[in-house]
Parts: sequence; C-alpha cells; structure tokens
Amino acid sequence: MLRSAAVATVAVLAVPAAAAGHLPRTSSTKIVPGKSIAGVKLDMTKHQVFGKWGKTGCDPGACTWEGPGTRGKNERAIVSFVKGKAVQITISAATKGSDLKFKPGTLSKWKTSKGIALGSPKAKVPRAYPKAQANNGEAVNGYDLFAGARPNLSYTRFSTPGFGASPSLLRSIVVAWDSCHYYPCG
Repeated sequence: MLRSAAVATVAVLAVPAAAAGHLPRTSSTKIVPGKSIAGVKLDMTKHQVFGKWGKTGCDPGACTWEGPGTRGKNERAIVSFVKGKAVQITISAATKGSDLKFKPGTLSKWKTSKGIALGSPKAKVPRAYPKAQANNGEAVNGYDLFAGARPNLSYTRFSTPGFGASPSLLRSIVVAWDSCHYYPCG
C-alpha cells in the first residue's frame, strides 16, 4: 500500500507539467486530509479544478500552477489526472539558496484544521494526527495519513526533504487516491 502511494507521488513530482506562470487563484486555503486542498477535491474533472483554481498549463496527466522565481525552487501546485478525474493534489514550498532553505510563500498559508501547513515542523504532524504513520523511505521523509479502505483508500502525505538548511520542515503536502481507486488491484 505504501509502495504504490510512494511510486505515484514520486512519478508526478519528477515530471513537471508545462510552465504555468501563476499560483492557484482561490478563496479557500483549507487542506482537508484525504479529501481536498484549497477547494480542489479528489475525483474532480479538469473543468471543475479550473473553476476552483483558474486555468494553467497542462501535460496529458497533470496541470501545474507555479509561483514566481527559479523553476524547481519556486512554489507550485500540481493536480494529476487519471481517466479524466483528479487523483492527486500536491502543493510544494519554495526554497532559497544553494542549501534549499524553506522559503515561506502563498501556499504555506494553506492549512489543515489542526494548523499543519508547508513549513510546519515534521514533529507536529503525529501530534496533530495520531494515526499518521511514519514514512521514511528513500524518496519520502514524513508521515502518511490514510482514510477509507480499498478501492476508496486515500492518503495525505506530509513530507520534508530530510536534508539542506530546513530538513525537518514540511516541504510538500499531497492528498491522493491509492492506485487501487483507479486501477484494479489483485
């Protein structure tokens, strides 16, 4: 279960969509674990997502909204689609300097009802969400919070880079379906 979730997250973060030029335009800044980020919910169509965040550049599997700054160091939000439905919503913090220090920005103001946001110390996650499970694999350093059961299992991943000037501050938050939601699992 954790492996399929990690593979999906790494695959989306490794292949950026076309440059967007702006961050999402939304009135909501609420992150609801297992369900949504800033009004964009799992299973929304691209049209519905654009209605919540505004249009942006897309490749066949994902749409990306990017803030100003150097690409790869700037804030970004990504919504990934499978079979026309949103299956993963990701927000990532900006960094500065060669040591990749966390840089607060627009997306770091988006929070869960328990106050967890980009830039929060990783140690606050299990206190806010006692059912969150440590996930300290090669590509992920943080916590996964699961909701539901297969085929409708979703997860929220709170992760840090584990290195650089801000190794313990959350650098990305992902809300996604487990792969069994959209592909049959045996």
